[in-house]
Amino acid sequence: MTQVALALAPVFIAILVGWGARISKLVPEPAWGGVNRLAYMVLAPVFMFTEILRADLSFKDVSFVLAGVAAFAVVGLLAFALKPIAGGGPSFASAHQGAVRWNTFIILAASLSMLGPQASALVALLMGPAIPVVNIITVSVHSRWGEGQNPSLRGILRSLATNPLIIACLAGLAVNLSGFDLPPAAMDTLTIIGRGALGVTLMCVGAGLDLSAISARPGLMAAAVAFKLIISPLVFIGLGLLIGLHGIHLAALAMCGAAPSPPAAYILTREMGGNPRFMAGHITATTLLSALAIPSAIWFAGLFG
Repeated sequence: MTQVALALAPVFIAILVGWGARISKLVPEPAWGGVNRLAYMVLAPVFMFTEILRADLSFKDVSFVLAGVAAFAVVGLLAFALKPIAGGGPSFASAHQGAVRWNTFIILAASLSMLGPQASALVALLMGPAIPVVNIITVSVHSRWGEGQNPSLRGILRSLATNPLIIACLAGLAVNLSGFDLPPAAMDTLTIIGRGALGVTLMCVGAGLDLSAISARPGLMAAAVAFKLIISPLVFIGLGLLIGLHGIHLAALAMCGAAPSPPAAYILTREMGGNPRFMAGHITATTLLSALAIPSAIWFAGLFG
């Protein structure tokens, strides 16, 4: 457990560096929007493309992806248990999103640091189908309970079809399965660009932390955070065991279940009539507490071999 926590330490040190850069004004507040966009539109997609491209895919990898997608769907259903506490409306939409969405960049970095390249490739592989599934779930809930929302199906499908992360995952999988080898110069270029992804995105996570917002709706906040960091990883581990996963596959699945909420959740809840302050607090609380939740989830998964 201690070794796992130590392996995770660099991930959270990078997050703290981003937080320090923001509060010290070393990086001006307006600049973070551009940095976030660069990471989201260029660095992260390139990193994910190369990770999936290099992955040595197996039947267990397919089972891992199926278990992960099923777990997100189950968590999305179970998260309706938060509705009586939230009382419906915008706060429920945000609490539900907090239970379902996952910070892929933290898990990519943590899996690479703690479990090695094979685990980070598994996480990247899961992102391809999981991102659209999670987006459909969260957008649908905001459409029903967000303030003043009635998005069209066309708009939802367009946003999914143009998502750079989804495109990168599907492209990497297609090239991997085709057996086509990219020219060495192209791979070297992509590798250089992708190397910047994890550090920059983790610092962006730190820059977005808002400690004061944790006190928003304290009862609902406690329930939503506990659901995200305790119930969710148990669901992921349970489905992984049910489908026959063990070892690095089960550990990587446990990490995905214990992932904190991402900064993108704040953007969606703000644009679709949720409760932005609650969402900011949930992102901050789950990010900080995931330093304990992720090693605990891996330890618990390890009990099953």
